Amino acid sequence: MPYPGRTPHIHFAIAAPGLAPFVTQMYVEGEPLNERDPVLQGVRDPAARARLIVPLQPAPQLGASALAANFDIVIG
Repeated sequence: MPYPGRTPHIHFAIAAPGLAPFVTQMYVEGEPLNERDPVLQGVRDPAARARLIVPLQPAPQLGASALAANFDIVIG
């Protein structure tokens, strides 16, 4: 659900035995509000910021208006 002051994004919270919980966000490629989002722009390293932004592709096999993305999360 979008909320004021932020660009569209998806939160991920990952927990694994023996590791501290990890929280991150995925952003949508091409979204104009990305340039003004304070959290996304707070990632100062351009390469790290780019890894958080992914393209969405139609996924008709999941539903008529479904979208899919690949967002790799590596913990260890």
